Amino acid sequence: MGAVDMGPQESGKKKGGLRKRKGRPNIVLDMTPMVDIGFLLVIFFMTTTRFQEPQAIEITLPPETEPGTEKPVAQSNVLTINIQKDGVILQNMGFDIPTPVEVEALDSLMLNSKLANIRKMPAHIDGRTQVYYESGPDFLDKYDRFMADNKGKRIPKEIRDSLDMVRDEKICRLTMLVQVNRESSYDKVVAVMDAIQQNQIARFAIVEQTEEHLKAIEEAKKKAASGKGGKK
Repeated sequence: MGAVDMGPQESGKKKGGLRKRKGRPNIVLDMTPMVDIGFLLVIFFMTTTRFQEPQAIEITLPPETEPGTEKPVAQSNVLTINIQKDGVILQNMGFDIPTPVEVEALDSLMLNSKLANIRKMPAHIDGRTQVYYESGPDFLDKYDRFMADNKGKRIPKEIRDSLDMVRDEKICRLTMLVQVNRESSYDKVVAVMDAIQQNQIARFAIVEQTEEHLKAIEEAKKKAASGKGGKK
């Protein structure tokens, strides 16, 4: 609220016949309502504002295995993703020469590697359950035919999960090995893990990048350079 303080008013003439000038009125503002409105606005924004929630990726870790029960993995089934401290991401299959890969290409890289791995898998019998699983090409043909026949229809989640489990865990043998440097950018690690989850890679491991890993990369690059230099 505002008020006008007129102050003492005097009229009449002063000595000498000069009229005394009236003083200007003083305006007094009561800021109490403004303070109340300010607090109400603060409370309003505190109760209605939704802060950005931290983003996280759910990772299903495999159960711990007892020492001596580990199974060897063929190098031809291992796709290595090496995240350098300068942000460069290198990839190589087995003993191939590491080559750079862009973040935008991670999804297609893993999908193509996964499909290529499934297509080369022969039929086999599971040693634990004694269940027969057909070859990768036969399974993919039946999988694609089933999806095409049921296009636009609602496929029960149990059936879809069962098909995905057979494809990703029983037939596919692709194993992702992610080597991360301690100084690697966090967003690059998140991008790699997100691509793994999106492509449903069932077998993967995250390890710290060591000097041996870096030495192996440098040796592979030198071999590649010497091989190209020797060809004329």
